[in-house]
Amino acid sequence: MARTRDLVALSAILVAPLAAILVSQTLPSVAVDAATGSEPPSTPEPLAPAPSMPAAVEPPPPVSPAAAPGPVSPQPTAAPVLPLAAGGLVGEAMLVRKDALVLDTHADLRWASGRAVIKAEPSHLLATRAVRWDSLPERLRGLAEATMIVHAADGSTCVAGVGEPRLHLEQIGDVFHSIDADGIESFAPPTDKAVLRDMVKTQFAEADDLLLLARHRSAAGRPCEGLWARRADLPPATVFGRRDAGPAEAAALKAEVAAVVRAQPEFAVLAGEYAEYLAPMDTERRADLPAWDDFVAANLKTVAWHEIGGSRQIVSVELQLIDRMACSDEFGGSLALLLERRDGQLVRLGQPGWLGLAALMDLEGDGVLEAVTDDGFETVLRTHDPNGVERRDGYSVPYIGCPC
Repeated sequence: MARTRDLVALSAILVAPLAAILVSQTLPSVAVDAATGSEPPSTPEPLAPAPSMPAAVEPPPPVSPAAAPGPVSPQPTAAPVLPLAAGGLVGEAMLVRKDALVLDTHADLRWASGRAVIKAEPSHLLATRAVRWDSLPERLRGLAEATMIVHAADGSTCVAGVGEPRLHLEQIGDVFHSIDADGIESFAPPTDKAVLRDMVKTQFAEADDLLLLARHRSAAGRPCEGLWARRADLPPATVFGRRDAGPAEAAALKAEVAAVVRAQPEFAVLAGEYAEYLAPMDTERRADLPAWDDFVAANLKTVAWHEIGGSRQIVSVELQLIDRMACSDEFGGSLALLLERRDGQLVRLGQPGWLGLAALMDLEGDGVLEAVTDDGFETVLRTHDPNGVERRDGYSVPYIGCPC
């Protein structure tokens, strides 16, 4: 018995420190319950005043976490070298969605630590979950204290800080479509909050297109207006701003462009496709559709892009049926080209153009242009790897049901 008491006493001495260590550790939250409401407002990050040009930006010094465990290494003054992400160097270019930076377009549910916040309306579901920076892959953690330059289509810029990240799930369309036992259809969200919670939990678990977003805020505390962003501590990119023209100038540019486009092989191919589209139609149906030259005149779209702080001028060209209805049998052929004005003449660039061009830039200064495109359904950042192979990183809001 004495030996038993000695063993018990010895065990208590050994186990007590271990228990104290375990109790002192903060356990990660695994809650997945949803609460009806809107997204909580984030506190704006302190920012430096916005400069007039990106090249003059001096990012504010990083602030170390107040209770960071372990020794904190000194922060470098130059831009840290980050691993390559799917779209290139992290922070080299990223999409902007409304008031948020798109940090990742295929986020992992395991990054989430907070409870879901849900906004449910007929034909619209929006749910978010909080994310801690330390739960993200190392390649993304370097953005926590980054200062970003947000670029608009016209080339204007805004300096912004990076807010707290969150997972973003959104759907539109027949999201809540149901039919009850009496055969009555409903498109309204469930009134039972438990049912809605379970539905959102399932959607989070099954989605493969979750977005990782982080609010951005300018020095004034307001979101920046823009389409894409780049880290301020990277060398400034060459940016082309969209230039709107008056009716007379636009007509003159369109006539000049048409002469160049008609000489391109893609134009002849598209003309042949249009003829094949008309061929099986009867005379009455064909009479309702424009002849080829009239089709070109009505649907040729040209936009001038001027280099910010430089002299280059790019003209983007798109030819396709404007406002074509989805799921219709209307003509669906198209072409997209990039031209550049050199010595007063428009010449074709040796790279493909894009439909739905929304922003234009040269990120590496290698002469190969990158872009943001938006066709009304999907927004895509289009870059390229060192071998010239295009990379794409995009997002869309899934439509549940038939889009027709």
